[in-house]
Amino acid sequence: MGSVVLTVLSVTIGIFFIFIGTLKLNSSISTEIYREMRKTFIRRAKVFPLVKQTGWKPNPHFYRKVIGTVEVISGVTLLAIPGSLKQVANVSLLLIMLSDIYTHYALDEGLERMSPAIVFALLLSCRLIIHLQLRAREGAATNSNVRRPSTSQFTKKVE
Repeated sequence: MGSVVLTVLSVTIGIFFIFIGTLKLNSSISTEIYREMRKTFIRRAKVFPLVKQTGWKPNPHFYRKVIGTVEVISGVTLLAIPGSLKQVANVSLLLIMLSDIYTHYALDEGLERMSPAIVFALLLSCRLIIHLQLRAREGAATNSNVRRPSTSQFTKKVE
């Protein structure tokens, strides 16, 4: 059951981030949304989370393109690529969502603008937790199937 939930979450989240990342990268889907994304990233670059630590402010258009590209690549990874790369994509998207929450907070945009990022951060966290639980369960099943020698094999008969 857990792997079904993990698969459904991976597919749903993957499709969403492919769509959102594509909106950030080009105007083929919606010119209006693309223009709004461009304006949004101009504001976001001013409150970039690592400015205080690094002193570096990203170019808003480069910042938007990097975030959009990471979202598309991570979405494709969650959707189609098996293995541990899914966890890297999951953590990457989770960090982007946490950065998005911080940005909305720093810009004082309110909960209504912040709520999609909160919801997807929770979904990504749930996906990561489910994966870790399945991995732990598989590890426990593997350990219980390993035949361990009994202590009687190691005791020497004293006569």
